[in-house]
Amino acid sequence: MNLPPLWLAGASLILGLIVLLVTLSLYRELKRAQLTRERWFQTQMERLEREHRGLESALAGFGRHIDQLDERVDTLGERITQLNARIDAVAADDDQPGFGHALRLASQGRISVDELIEDFGLSESEARLLMQVNRPEEDRRFSS
Repeated sequence: MNLPPLWLAGASLILGLIVLLVTLSLYRELKRAQLTRERWFQTQMERLEREHRGLESALAGFGRHIDQLDERVDTLGERITQLNARIDAVAADDDQPGFGHALRLASQGRISVDELIEDFGLSESEARLLMQVNRPEEDRRFSS
């Protein structure tokens, strides 16, 4: 049996060791790069989760605020309906023919709250509400 020369076997062994060392080195670098990417992704996920929690909290706050505004709008709508009913009832009442005149003056913006109180016997809150509900259209545009 013919054996390859010893130097050929040694060279093959050295070459095999070099390939093994290069492969191990590449594997370590790939593993290190993978760990770096995993840490980066984990950091990004944690940041996104924090932002998500912050957004959820803000949305909950906005939701509560909108609920409060809805309740306020409903309350004001009911008050306006009650006031309109009262205005209609008082305007139809023959005992106070001047209220219709006060209503016209308020809608035209030609009367003040104090004049409504003094001349027509309204309470201050009634006079203010009457003025607010019946002020002229151009005043509403500027105050909104």
